Amino acid sequence: MGRLSRTAILPFLLVMAVVAPTPAAAAPPTLGEVAISGLHNSYQRSTFARFRDALNTGTGMVEIDVWTTFGVWTVGHDHPFWSDNNCASTSGAVNQGLRTCVDNIATWHNANPSHQPLLIKLELKAGFQDDQGVGPDELDEIFRSRLGSAMYRPADLMGGTHATPDAAARANAWGAADALRGRVILMILKGTAETDPLPTDLEYSRYLRANPTTAVGFPIVHSGLAASDPRTRYEAALRPWFVIFDGAATTFAGLAPAARAFYSGNKYLAIATDSHAVAPALHRTNPTTAQATERLRLLGCLGASVASSDWYTVPGWHLTAPRVC
Repeated sequence: MGRLSRTAILPFLLVMAVVAPTPAAAAPPTLGEVAISGLHNSYQRSTFARFRDALNTGTGMVEIDVWTTFGVWTVGHDHPFWSDNNCASTSGAVNQGLRTCVDNIATWHNANPSHQPLLIKLELKAGFQDDQGVGPDELDEIFRSRLGSAMYRPADLMGGTHATPDAAARANAWGAADALRGRVILMILKGTAETDPLPTDLEYSRYLRANPTTAVGFPIVHSGLAASDPRTRYEAALRPWFVIFDGAATTFAGLAPAARAFYSGNKYLAIATDSHAVAPALHRTNPTTAQATERLRLLGCLGASVASSDWYTVPGWHLTAPRVC
C-alpha cells in the first residue's frame, strides 16, 4: 500500500480535532468531601459579646448547650436553672433562652443569605423532657418556625431516593458544598449530664425514624470516632439513621488509615473536637492564623469534616479545605 498524501491526511486530522472528547470538569466537592472550621461554645459571653459576632467570623459550625429543666429551653454551660449566654433579644438584653438564640441565627441568616453551610451542634445537657413539653417535636418546631426552608433536613439528604440517611451518605448525596450556601444543619448531641434511661441520641433517632420526611435534625453519635463502627451500641433498626459522628481530634488522628476511611469513604460527617491538641499541640485559644489554617487542612487530610476549637479571636482560618488528600 502506498503512502497517504498530505492532502488525504489533513482532512482526517481536522475531523479528529473536532470529535476528540474534551476532558470533563471535576465535579465540585460535596459537603461530605470538605473540611470546615468550628467554634466550641461560642454562645458564652466570655467568647463573644453577642452570638451574632460568632456567626460573623465565618465559622462553619457553632455549638449551643441547652437545658430542659422544668420544661424550659435554657441555654448555658454550667447550670440548668437559668440562661447564661450572649444571645440577645431585640432590646439587646443577653442571657436569653433557646428561641432567642435561634432568632439570632435567623436574623443573621437573613442578612447573609449566601453564607457557607452552617452546622449547629446542639448539646442537650440533660436530655429531652418530652413529658414536660420539651421533646424532639418541640425542638424541631423552634428551628422550623424560624428558619423554614433554610434548614437542611435528613429528608433533603435522602432526596426521596434513599431509604435512610446512611444509604444517602454512602451514595455521596449531600449535595455540592457551594450549592448548599444559605443552608443550616441542626445536629443533636447527647448531653454530659444525662441520667434519663432514654438518652438524647436514642430518643431523637427514634423520632427521626418515625418522622423521616419532617424531622429537622440529625442525631450525633457521641464519642463516635472509633476504630470500628460505633453505631453497634444502638439497635440495628436505628443504626442507618446516624451519619454524623463526634469525638476528640487526638483520637481520630490516632486511628489507622483504614479506620478513618470508614468515615471519609462513606461520606459520614466527622466532628473532631479540641483540634489544638493534635501533635504538634497548638495554643488552646490563640495560635497564629497560619497554624490554625494548617491544622484545619491536616485534619481534613486525615478525613475529618469539622475541626472544632476555642480559637475565637483567630482571624482568617474559617475556610473550606479538602477532605482526604
